[in-house]
Amino acid sequence: MRFQRTLGKPVQFEGKGLHTGKTAHLTIKPAPVDSGISFFRTDLQAHIPVTPMGVTNTARGTTLTGEKSASVHTVEHLLSAIHGFYLDNLIIEIDSEEIPIMDGSAEPFYRGLESSGAVDQSKEVNPIKVTEPFEMSFGDIQVKAEPSENLELNCHVSFLSPGLEDQYFQFLLEEGSFDKQLARARTFCFEQEVEALRRQGLIKGGDLTCAVVIGKEGILNPPLRYSDEIVRHKTLDLLGDLTLLNRPLLAKITVKKAGHRYHVELAKAILEKFGNGIDTPGATKGESKMIDILGIQKALPHRYPFLLIDRVLELDEKKVVAIKNVTVNEAFFQGHFPGHPIMPGVLVIEAMAQAGGMIFLHGGDGKKILYLAGVDKAKFRRPVLPGDQIRFEVEVLVLKSTVGKIAGKAIIDGKVAVQAELTCAIVDRDQAPQE
Repeated sequence: MRFQRTLGKPVQFEGKGLHTGKTAHLTIKPAPVDSGISFFRTDLQAHIPVTPMGVTNTARGTTLTGEKSASVHTVEHLLSAIHGFYLDNLIIEIDSEEIPIMDGSAEPFYRGLESSGAVDQSKEVNPIKVTEPFEMSFGDIQVKAEPSENLELNCHVSFLSPGLEDQYFQFLLEEGSFDKQLARARTFCFEQEVEALRRQGLIKGGDLTCAVVIGKEGILNPPLRYSDEIVRHKTLDLLGDLTLLNRPLLAKITVKKAGHRYHVELAKAILEKFGNGIDTPGATKGESKMIDILGIQKALPHRYPFLLIDRVLELDEKKVVAIKNVTVNEAFFQGHFPGHPIMPGVLVIEAMAQAGGMIFLHGGDGKKILYLAGVDKAKFRRPVLPGDQIRFEVEVLVLKSTVGKIAGKAIIDGKVAVQAELTCAIVDRDQAPQE
């Protein structure tokens, strides 16, 4: 057991975001005991808690969202450095939407924290201890947690590229191990992915100075910093995503072919199973009213395979923001279409209606239900594919005792994929359907 730690003095960073290409100024400041780690968008005056429940996107990085729908992207490298330096209480101020990519590794952040130094505080840490084994599988992707007196990470990756077919790395978090074994491992991508990522509006700040690029014949920008730099960076990402727990973790973690999305699902499961009912520090601050799947099920009558929203990020009497994680395991992909999976547009509209239904039904007595009565001004701008995360932003246009009208957008990677105006009839749940 150790005491909580914070920085000795503030430390600053500046650089471009990997995906947005926008310059960000970052200041990491000391924070009091039990305050945990949190972000603050100085340009929006918005608090963003560090918690797995606040993750709203895991495409090519981990994104957190908090007050005023403010987000911060690509947090994993910075968080891994914070974890590797054993820091518990920090305020991270940033004036843009993405953490600077720096050289693609966590080393610049670690060196900055090291230059500031750490200060022990007056209270011991309260770690999360995994007390019994559990695992989750997603096709050939596997994540597992087992009891341990330390934090052990076992990471396995395999890519269809010479020398990368099967890599394994075992990491034990102890004093100095992060600096020696993980800090310098850079992010990476494959040459054939570059154009597709650019078409998606990503890697605007990326070049050969901040990522390992792997071509058909090998590494385009040698030398590697470690012979197994790819799997070490995956391990670094895993550590950063587990930092979302905002408490030290005592566990042996094993992941196979996993990425940010599955790291975050693992963190959520650990918090639920072993968090002893204690949420991450600062997670309840701010205006954002997150509702998990259990809260959604209390409000909506839908169930598998027709419950099509996973989490509500914001909710009031006029607006809702919700997300849907689209996986290849969705039942509708079996027939729409074999070998070319696309989420049916009518189901995107249905999911939008369910998000809007949270405005009308959340906190009610369960006696009301909604019928979809009309769809107007629907536009489908891009297909929804496995791996996408849909962000629904829905606003009330009309609300009466028996009818409601909403305007909704389905947003993927910051761009509108589907939009429509929907009319819903509000009826008694036990009322027999009529023509």
